[in-house]
Amino acid sequence: MSRIQVEEGVELFVQDWGSGTPIVFIHGWPLSHRMFEYQYIQLPREGIRCIGIDLRGYGRSSKPWSEYDFDMFADDLKRILDELDVDDVTLAGFSMGGGVVTRYMSRHNEEHVAKLALLGAASPVLAKKPDFPEGVDEAAFMDLAEGCYEDRAKISSDFADSMFHSAPSPELKDWLQNMSMESSPQAMADSIEAVGEMDLRSDLADISVPTLICHGVHDQACPFDLTAEKLHNGIENTELVSFEESSHALFYEEKEKLNQELTEFSK
Repeated sequence: MSRIQVEEGVELFVQDWGSGTPIVFIHGWPLSHRMFEYQYIQLPREGIRCIGIDLRGYGRSSKPWSEYDFDMFADDLKRILDELDVDDVTLAGFSMGGGVVTRYMSRHNEEHVAKLALLGAASPVLAKKPDFPEGVDEAAFMDLAEGCYEDRAKISSDFADSMFHSAPSPELKDWLQNMSMESSPQAMADSIEAVGEMDLRSDLADISVPTLICHGVHDQACPFDLTAEKLHNGIENTELVSFEESSHALFYEEKEKLNQELTEFSK
């Protein structure tokens, strides 16, 4: 475990477990690297090195008052991978983290990355656009951002509820909600606004590495047809794996299947 400086006064927390083939995990909104606990405790047994990063504003990373957008997250990720001096990684992004890694691959020319894994990814676009009328109403993202300043605990609780196809235990929901409340309220609000404004469709053509897309068919946060299918059609070399018993929380609801897919894909 370490903290790496990405700019003056800003350090990101990095957890590094195991040895072997490296997978770098980028968490989703509004969580932290700890959401991948059920990957960290299994994958190192399969000869996989698990590197988890808390994005700026989240978890144990610095929480500066600044702009939070996909370019900034991608640039922070580049500095971390440079500092770790790790190559041929499988870069895995969940939800908002899926958008971060999509942007990284285009903005930083796939540096350090041999394979890409998109897990319940909020990518390439979610909100309605003139040429994307099937998208989610952008007001939904603005309402979430406003809620972060009015009753962030309720926003966190409601989002945790919405992540599951089958009701989680109260303790598991509390774990996710508490993880969410560790984040900066400004980071939470600005990040979800950035998700609403996001349009990464032009980035997909820049992705050339083998790409694994894992997505819950019951996903409400990132609907399957708006995200997984668009990624599958837009990226040249992809494998799309449907998770039939999962909503957004495939990292828990079908953790054994996800772990197997990541193990086979990364190796």
